[in-house]
Amino acid sequence: MFENFLKNAICRHLTETRLFISNLAEYSTLEELVEENVILPDSIVLKIPVKDGRPLGEIILHMIRSIEYYATGIATNKWVTLSYNLAEFSTTQKMLNLFDRVSEKTKKFLDNISEEMLSEQIDEFNRIATKKEILLEMLEHSVHHRGQLSVYFRLLEIDPPSISYII
Repeated sequence: MFENFLKNAICRHLTETRLFISNLAEYSTLEELVEENVILPDSIVLKIPVKDGRPLGEIILHMIRSIEYYATGIATNKWVTLSYNLAEFSTTQKMLNLFDRVSEKTKKFLDNISEEMLSEQIDEFNRIATKKEILLEMLEHSVHHRGQLSVYFRLLEIDPPSISYII
């Protein structure tokens, strides 16, 4: 029962998170004049709206690769940190393509998990955790960065996408 709840929550989260990247892609394809400076397409991914912060695109890539890290680790029991860099994924379209690949991979994995599999314990980190706990942490981590993206968007005067919450 909880397995289906968790699967549905993750799938909904993936759909909602894609809105952030596609919203940015729409913005990135426009040339916009700002105080006589032209913001070129995809320069937005390099913007750092807070002092000592990371570029917007780096946060997006970190979030995507983290989802892939957690899902792949749970599916294969191999916990390999995946690289991400703005040189390789320099456009919002490339980020969208990566997100779509990771989402499909994650959804296929979710189709094959069972309650028994989710109860398996992993002793690879600073404490023992079940795969169910790790999936929940994946969701929490991604929601954290989606909130960070919302703030970054607002600071860059980009409207974050509207999410249909229950309340």
